[in-house]
Formats: sequence, C-alpha cells, structure tokens
Amino acid sequence: MQLIIGGKERKVTKIKANEFKDLLKDKANLLVFGKSGLGKTSIVKSYAEENGLKLKIINLATKLPEAIGGIPYVTEKDYYKELLSIELKPVFDDDGEGWVIFFDEINQGSPEVFNTLYGICYPMGEDRVWAGHSLSKAQIVACGNLADGNDGVTYLNDLPTPLINRFFPFELIPSKKDTTEYLKKKWKNIPQVAKYIKTMLDEDISPRDIDLCLDILAYEKNGLLLQAKLDSALTAKIFDLQKGIKNLDPAELIKNARKVYEQFKEDGEVMFGAETITTEAELKSKFEEFLSDEEIAGVMKGEE
Repeated sequence: MQLIIGGKERKVTKIKANEFKDLLKDKANLLVFGKSGLGKTSIVKSYAEENGLKLKIINLATKLPEAIGGIPYVTEKDYYKELLSIELKPVFDDDGEGWVIFFDEINQGSPEVFNTLYGICYPMGEDRVWAGHSLSKAQIVACGNLADGNDGVTYLNDLPTPLINRFFPFELIPSKKDTTEYLKKKWKNIPQVAKYIKTMLDEDISPRDIDLCLDILAYEKNGLLLQAKLDSALTAKIFDLQKGIKNLDPAELIKNARKVYEQFKEDGEVMFGAETITTEAELKSKFEEFLSDEEIAGVMKGEE
C-alpha cells in the first residue's frame, strides 16, 4: 500500500506479526494497516498482557466525536458532563503511565473524529494532551483495515496527512507460519487441523474466513455455511479431507510416527514423504500435520 507521508507518496514498510510485537516495545506511535483477520488487535492485547500494561481499546468505527473529544453534554443528573472523562478517567488519573491507548479501526472514523485525535497522537510525550488532559506517559497505537475485496473500492475513510505524520506507519502482511500457529492453537480440538488450515491458505483464503470455517467444522454446522465462505470446489476438497481424516486410525498413525522418530534418532535424518528431515524440530513440525499435541508428546517420549 502507499500513503502520502511528508507530502510525498511512498510505499509503506511491510512487517510480520513478530516484527509488530517487537516494534511495540519501543513505545513509538505505531499506525498499522492490514487486512481483517491478521490478528492486529490480538497482537496489541498480548503485548500489553505480557508486559503488565493496562490497555484501553477505543474502536473509532463506533465512536462519536463528542464521546472521544471531551465535549460537554447535557444529562438528566448533571447539567453538563464531559463524556471523555467517564471512559478514560483511570487513564487520566495515571497521566497515561502504564497504559496503552489503542485506536482500533482508525480509518473507519469520521472526519470529525479525526479532528479530536491530533493532540493525543502527538509524537512527543510532553506535548501529548487530550481534551485538556495530559497523557504524556501513554503509549499510542492505531490500527486500520485494508479492503479485502478486489473491486478496487476501499470503503474506508482516508486519514488526514497531518494525522498520519504523527505515526510510524506500517503494513502488516500475512505469514502462513504465524497464521497456522495461531489457528492451530485456537482449534487444537479439531483432529488434523493443520491440514485444513494449509488447504485453505494455499487457496489464499483470509485468516478470518479460515477461522470461521474451522468453527463450522469444529461444531459440525451446516455445510452450506462453509460454501458461503469458500467456492464449491474448495468446499468439496475440505469435505473430502474431512472424510479421510475421520477414517484415519490414530493408533496406527502413532505407531508409524514412532518408527519414523526412532529411525531419525538412530540415523540423524529420515525421509518423511518426499522431504529429508535433519532436525527434530522439522520432524515434530511434520508430525503436527497428522497428530494431536498429546500424541506428538507420546511419540517423542516413546510412550505406548
């Protein structure tokens, strides 16, 4: 993707999920775009949790400017009340220290909403204010979705250049490895889940749609729901894969996997299908396509 930065059009630096997480540690203002379902929000959540930070998520697709700009309004109990101070009082009380303020769906906000963000998104902490409140110690992160369609229509509001210039902008790109690991962990109850994920990733299905399809498979929902997300040919391929997996004998799989593992331990390498495996990590990765985590642990420990 391209943005107008510093008055010039240039390509935005592309990053992967692990790079996004590393960038967050520098506490610079980050603006990250990417297709829906890539895990932008979950990355920010896990970063805050792992580092003991408090997180305030503000979804700009659902916010009115007066709710985030601190404009007073009339209430039944009080003549005037500042909406901003209700939701963000804990953040103001701490001067933002220990807080990550995360503007989600930033490019679905209205122009009036954008006008309320200039002060809080100021790059230098000492000048960072929001509706008269100092937030010099807060960390500011924003994310926006790119269009998922191929009709050339964005359906999102363009961010003003002065607002973009308050951030370091990046484009989050999908990583098959990261997507697979995330979805495998989430849907570990589905036998041979890696096979389903690989089949859909090979057809360029978005991570969010794969997530929805795995939900359909996990709870054996109506197959027409699957076809609504995938074309008929891919749906048929998924159903054929499902039939094959259900007919697998788990005990035979473990027995065969253990033979491969024992040969590897003896020779230091082994042919697994058409691939030569030379490290235990590679062999474990291949086992993950066929066995559950518990079964893999059994193979590695040599348990019956």
